[in-house]
Amino acid sequence: MIRSLWTGTTGMSSQQLGMDVIANNLANVSTTGFKKSTTEFKDLLYEMIKVPGSPTSADTESPTGIQVGIGVRPAAVTKVFTQGDLIGTENELDVAIDGKGFFEVELPNGNSAYTRAGNFKRDSTGQMTTANGYPLLPAITIPDGASDIVISETGIVSAVLAGDTESTE
Repeated sequence: MIRSLWTGTTGMSSQQLGMDVIANNLANVSTTGFKKSTTEFKDLLYEMIKVPGSPTSADTESPTGIQVGIGVRPAAVTKVFTQGDLIGTENELDVAIDGKGFFEVELPNGNSAYTRAGNFKRDSTGQMTTANGYPLLPAITIPDGASDIVISETGIVSAVLAGDTESTE
C-alpha cells in the first residue's frame, strides 16, 4: 500500500511540473521571440520482487520474475528551438530571423545575451534597442531626422536623412 502511494505521489508531482511548463507555454503564446519548452520524464528504480528463474512450485520456475517500478521524476525541461510564424508589422525597426540565429544584445552589467525577439526601438540617442532598452551588438545608431529606414536581409541598416537624396549606412 505504501509503495503504491509513493508511486502515485511521484507521478502527481512530475505531472504538476509538466502542467506548469504547459501553462507557461500558453501564457507566452503571443510573446515575441518566445521559445516553448517541453518536459522530459524518467522512471525511477525498479524493485525486484521475484527474480527470473525463481521456483513457483516444486517443478516450475518463474520465466520473467516480478519487477515493480517505484515512480517517475522529471529529467529535464528543454527549449524547443523551432521556427515560429513570421508575422508582418508596420514598424520599420521590426526584424525577424528566418532560420537559425539570434540577435546579440548588451545587458546592463556589460555581458552579452541573445534573443530572437526582433521588435526593436530607438532610444533617446538613436541607438537600436530591445523593448527592455538593451542595445544591439554591434551598436546601430540611427541619426535624428532619418526616414525611410530599411534593414536588408543581410542586416545592413540604411536610412534617408532629411534633406538628402542619398542614403546613409
